[in-house]
Amino acid sequence: MSRVLFTVSYEIPEGNRAKYLELVSKLKDILNTDGISYSVFELEKGHNQFQEVYIYPSEEAYEASDDADNAEADDLIQQIYSMVKDKKAQYVRATEI
Repeated sequence: MSRVLFTVSYEIPEGNRAKYLELVSKLKDILNTDGISYSVFELEKGHNQFQEVYIYPSEEAYEASDDADNAEADDLIQQIYSMVKDKKAQYVRATEI
């Protein structure tokens, strides 16, 4: 059973930093369950450039995450993504070998 790594990278405008960090903190409490690891890192290449890192214990857990009925998490994610500079985000999915 291979784990799945999913990352989302983006930049947040300076004026939204405090609100962004508050939302991410709440999201961490919700998403770190059922063997799923969720973390957020600030990239060294620039201020306010972040990368969300999701690690799913299996392909099935990754697929099920889209079907999960969690209105609170969905709302927080929408709020976060509405702040993304120029609405540009980079998504990467990888499977452990």
